[in-house]
Amino acid sequence: MLNITEVRIKKINKGDLLAAASICIDNCFIVREIKLLNGKNGRYISMPKRKIKNRNFRQDFSYPLNEETRVQLLEAISEQYDDTIEE
Repeated sequence: MLNITEVRIKKINKGDLLAAASICIDNCFIVREIKLLNGKNGRYISMPKRKIKNRNFRQDFSYPLNEETRVQLLEAISEQYDDTIEE
């Protein structure tokens, strides 16, 4: 289980894209540009991507290794997003 010590939200609200988030883990490691999206089955996250040289696609360069961690990230980001839009 991750110790997510901070979540920062940048509201976007453009189509299915709700926000971009940055998380801090254990007050010592930051992951930026995690996208929060709204799909037909609810909210989900898209991890940071990079363009692959000489290819026509983008690939995640950081990502959770299991579903439990992905759900924890989604819940933390969604909660902070909801708090941000209520302000």
